[in-house]
Amino acid sequence: MKRIPARVYVPVLAALVCAGALIGVTEAQDDPHGTPGRSYDADGTLKIDAARRSVAPDIAGTGTDGRTVRLSGYRGKTVVVNVWASWCGPCRQETPMLVRYQEKTKGQDVVVLGLNEDDSAGDARAFARTHHMSYASLLDPDGKQFRKLAKGLVSTQGLPVTLVIDPRGRVAAATAGALSEARLTSAVTAARTGS
Repeated sequence: MKRIPARVYVPVLAALVCAGALIGVTEAQDDPHGTPGRSYDADGTLKIDAARRSVAPDIAGTGTDGRTVRLSGYRGKTVVVNVWASWCGPCRQETPMLVRYQEKTKGQDVVVLGLNEDDSAGDARAFARTHHMSYASLLDPDGKQFRKLAKGLVSTQGLPVTLVIDPRGRVAAATAGALSEARLTSAVTAARTGS
């Protein structure tokens, strides 16, 4: 039997390894963590089928306006929870759209709720005033509320992050990075489906 030289095996082996990695990435995007009922849109938004949604933890605390803010206070509405910080460039980019979206959806049982990650409440309040934020924003300087809400859904390493809670208080969608209004509308529509 003739022996095949090693130089023939290396390219074939490399091709097989790359093909296996691509299959693994594709499967992870279609079915993250092997969890049925979860899918990713082309823009990276995670959407969860209504039958597979988990109840969101009840995050609560003091808002930038000094009032108590509690996620469960919005039960019966679709809640867009936007995690932001004043030092975050993409957060500054998307905030005007979120303010417009809040105004546009008044009376439609959709609300925006901010979750601020600044170390300084003063910085958060100044940002909210400067950007005319018309929605409540919970102060979360240690990130505890954020980690509790995002656990198993999105990375807590970067901002902004947005989670959409359906009217029954269940997490329906999650996405990282600055949002466009079209991307947000798609996530809200998915959250209202089957809720």
